[in-house]
Amino acid sequence: MRRKPGDPRKGIFTRPVVTLMMVGGVWSMLVNLSLFAWALNSGRSAAEAMTMTFVSLVLIQFVKAYNYRSDRLSVFNRPFANRWLNWAILWEIVLLLVIVYVPALHAPFGTLSLPLVDWAIVVGLALTISPVLEAAKWMERRGWFGEMG
Repeated sequence: MRRKPGDPRKGIFTRPVVTLMMVGGVWSMLVNLSLFAWALNSGRSAAEAMTMTFVSLVLIQFVKAYNYRSDRLSVFNRPFANRWLNWAILWEIVLLLVIVYVPALHAPFGTLSLPLVDWAIVVGLALTISPVLEAAKWMERRGWFGEMG
């Protein structure tokens, strides 16, 4: 409401939005491929490596949802202002925990229960998306990716 209306002919996929989507997607890919390779090379089973990567992928999407609320403003500008987003992510975290910890769901989803140390690794890696997207927003505001569209 603080900005003048955009051109209705442009659509929602503006250059800043597409730039953030590309940066977020590339970073997510790098984090998840690296995590999977590291988990396998650290002596974890393939099932544990896949579960860690699955959880990382899901958690990164949650963090991205908060970051993508604005293509200009920082995620730290009232990050939890959208109560429906908060409730949706809380509900999805509950579902994620059910998929990871309910033994009857291990076979259908190809998961297994993760120890706390694996959660710490995965949560830490998932949170790395935020500074990357904040840096992209900062560069976008300064015109590093071309003129604002």
